[in-house]
Amino acid sequence: MSALQILGTVVMMLGSFLFLVAAMGIVRLPDVYCRSHALGKATTLGIMLLLVGYGLRVPEASWLKILLIVLFQMVTVPVAAHLFCLMAYRKGIGR
Repeated sequence: MSALQILGTVVMMLGSFLFLVAAMGIVRLPDVYCRSHALGKATTLGIMLLLVGYGLRVPEASWLKILLIVLFQMVTVPVAAHLFCLMAYRKGIGR
């Protein structure tokens, strides 16, 4: 394995670890707002690390597509988490 493939593997393992942290946050945190925060932050960074690791491991990967997917995730996941919390607040859930 080349150095880039090893680095890609390490980056992908970090991304997988962040998904594990997000799952633990959903199970262990007390209310819907904390859970949404843990899920939004950890999954956004986890997806980014997994995609960058994929780009490092696979030489034929299209970096333009990877960067567009990362940008899309950075825009949509935090907005969705915010709207989820807003809906919970307006419905009176988690107070």
